Amino acid sequence: MPAESTTPRRLRRLLAFTASAAMSALVAMGAAAPAAAASAAAGVVPGDLGVVGVVAPAARNGSGLTPEATEDGVRVSVAPAGATAVAAGAGIDVVVEVVNRTGEALGAGTIALDVATSALSDAADVDAWSTGDSAERPEARRVAERASASLAAGAATTLTFTIPPDATGESWPAVGVAASLEIDGDTVAASTSVLANSRLPAADPVGLALAYPLTTPPIEEGLIPAERLEAWTAPTGALTRQLEAVSSAAVAIGVDPRIPASIRVLGSSAPQTAVEWLAELERMPNEVFPLAYADADLAAQAQAGLDAPLEPLGFDDAIDPADFTEGGEEDGATASPGRIPDAEALLDWTFTRTDIAWPADDTVASGDLDVFAAGGLTTAILSPGNVEPVEDAVSAGATIDGRAAVVADARVTPALRRAADAASDTEWRAATSRVLAELALAADEGVSTVLGTFGRSGGDGSDRVAATLSALASTPWSQPATLVDTVGAPPVERTLVSTSESQQRLDNVGRMLTAEQAVADFSDVLVDPSVLTAPTRRDLLALLSTGWIPQPTEWTAAVGRWLVDRRAITDAVSVVSSSTVLVVASETGIPITILNALPYPVEVVVSVAPSNGRLIVEDSVDVTVEPETRSTVSVPVAAGVGSGEVNLEVSLASPDGTPIGDAVIVPANVQADWEGVGAAVLAAIAVAVFAIGVLRSVRRRRRDRGAGATGAADAGAAGPAETGAAGPDAEPESRVAFDTAAPEPTETTEERPNG
Repeated sequence: MPAESTTPRRLRRLLAFTASAAMSALVAMGAAAPAAAASAAAGVVPGDLGVVGVVAPAARNGSGLTPEATEDGVRVSVAPAGATAVAAGAGIDVVVEVVNRTGEALGAGTIALDVATSALSDAADVDAWSTGDSAERPEARRVAERASASLAAGAATTLTFTIPPDATGESWPAVGVAASLEIDGDTVAASTSVLANSRLPAADPVGLALAYPLTTPPIEEGLIPAERLEAWTAPTGALTRQLEAVSSAAVAIGVDPRIPASIRVLGSSAPQTAVEWLAELERMPNEVFPLAYADADLAAQAQAGLDAPLEPLGFDDAIDPADFTEGGEEDGATASPGRIPDAEALLDWTFTRTDIAWPADDTVASGDLDVFAAGGLTTAILSPGNVEPVEDAVSAGATIDGRAAVVADARVTPALRRAADAASDTEWRAATSRVLAELALAADEGVSTVLGTFGRSGGDGSDRVAATLSALASTPWSQPATLVDTVGAPPVERTLVSTSESQQRLDNVGRMLTAEQAVADFSDVLVDPSVLTAPTRRDLLALLSTGWIPQPTEWTAAVGRWLVDRRAITDAVSVVSSSTVLVVASETGIPITILNALPYPVEVVVSVAPSNGRLIVEDSVDVTVEPETRSTVSVPVAAGVGSGEVNLEVSLASPDGTPIGDAVIVPANVQADWEGVGAAVLAAIAVAVFAIGVLRSVRRRRRDRGAGATGAADAGAAGPAETGAAGPDAEPESRVAFDTAAPEPTETTEERPNG
């Protein structure tokens, strides 16, 4: 099993118990980002497909990536029937679709169809028609009315109309049509469309460059798990649909490097569908450039104070060497068998360019481009809302504050994204026809190159992308242009519209960066710090993904979980609280217990600081604590002056001195003078016991000698009577012999225990 699924899993089990309580606080701290921030990232505008009164962009490269006002209510769409362009001056078949997205049934009414009585010849005419500006809007002619039946909640219906030949002119560049639903005399819903006239091809087609982000739905993991890879690269998976939609089309692809890295890091255990998908990606002839890892939000990083965008720190912790043994199949898109890939090998790709930054829509603020450039991203793809609009027709290439950029077209891009996200064929044809009309007008104005960008859908709506690209490939008003050509074209000086991200979002990003630094500092206790720092960085980048921007509530919750887990890591090595320690010797050791809840051994330095001079700490102690265990170490201390209470502040640090966790107070009771008193008492007791023993021995010896002397005197008195025959003339030797034979008194010493 790969390391990613073992060690981190153990860590997650360890950390899970603290998640619930801290989550609530963190979610409250970082509430949902404002709706405007989410809207800016969605990259969808209303206009001719939405409710009447929604304003479309007025200038060619102005703002225009605002979202739909609502997905609820009654929606009306009008589009060419079975085509994306029309032949003006002839009968034109159009389809009007009504969708009831309310929770109630819709009553019967009337659908009316209007047509502009004059040509839409330029951008101002198109905007006036689309926005319903009464002062500037071309006059309309009602060409048809049809009764509509009642419509159940959630249902949709379509009606076909024919615009008579005399209602349009053969030389019109574009035709304006409008449809409305009236019930009981009130207009319930209405919309407008702009239809390109296929009878008026451009003499000088505009160069159309397209950029598509190949990403995944937002997830919290810095590496895509194998089960998700298998699902997303399946025949109907999100990644497969995206690849099929853009493969071999005239579109530059921004690839999230996390995708190939996640497949390669699994080696022989990677799902076969993922390996085949990666090989197919490598074979594509498209222009390819890298997005930030996990498509991380570049602008948020710059505005959070980073000097350059973050990058992954490594992948060694996620590699299982068993997946790279000899004998496995070798594929050009994956690592060679028998060789453990490093980070460079996992991220390696043959990119067309590697200097392109693609931040989220309308998020770039002043100074951000310099931060991008510090990371080697010297050319930025900017949304039209991030750049001051211009009245004259200009190409996509630009210079902003001395930095190279390409600006997405404010007229083509919104319609392009609506086409890619269309929920029905009618909506798709209406949006695609609008794209073609905008290209026709741009060509007529002499624009050389425009850039259209797809939204970061993560696979949603990719089914319409292929159809949209196919329609654009056959249009007479544009010709394919490469992103490289667009970047390399003579630039136009443009002005940045500084658009900072919400303060709430930046506050949460700041918290994550602080937490990551805390883990980096803490990781010095490990022999290999990368087992903590590398996954922390990858998961941080995953949470910075631009895909989270439209989901502020879900993102805030994910950030809260991540912050709780980081705090649990830095708290995993700590000093275990202790009861009062009694110190009764002038030199001794204080027992300190260290807890290591990590699945790795740690090396820490234990330091003790007494609160007063009653104890003197001689030195700190180095200790190695094995994984998921406790270890007790003795810190040497010496008695100072006097006795009493001392608070010992016990702290941990890494070998290089980085503080680890919080200090713990261990109370101590110092009675070191008891050692001298105790020794004196013991000495006195020993002397007393010895003296008593000697005294008793002397007294017994005296007693025994006294008894011997009395016996001798009695014997001497009885001697003459017993030896009377001898008389005074007896030889003295006989006394000597007696004295010699008489035994000496025996000294007996009774041994008793001392005391």
